[in-house]
Amino acid sequence: MTPKTSEPKKTRNRRSADQIVADLQAEIDRVKQRAAAKEAKATDEGKALLLAVKFLDKALAVAAEANNASLARALESSRAPLSEQLVAMGIRLPDPKARRGGRRRKTEAA
Repeated sequence: MTPKTSEPKKTRNRRSADQIVADLQAEIDRVKQRAAAKEAKATDEGKALLLAVKFLDKALAVAAEANNASLARALESSRAPLSEQLVAMGIRLPDPKARRGGRRRKTEAA
């Protein structure tokens, strides 16, 4: 038989009831913020602003691809006030570099 090595016992750090309540309250606040953002995004103003920012991001990508620095600066400066308004409404800004879409399914051979 192999001798057992004595590993140091891991001690658990138990949270107090106050810490648990504070963590749960923070989670409730995050859920309320997400619900408010979802409602704001559903309004006509929210939809229009979000769509405008997304199109500006696409135009900015095209300008950067074409090495047109002056157009890129103009698009960035026009995106800034729209972004500020979206943040004021509680809507998260879309990440221009994020790729959307899931995995593509392979077509089944018949």
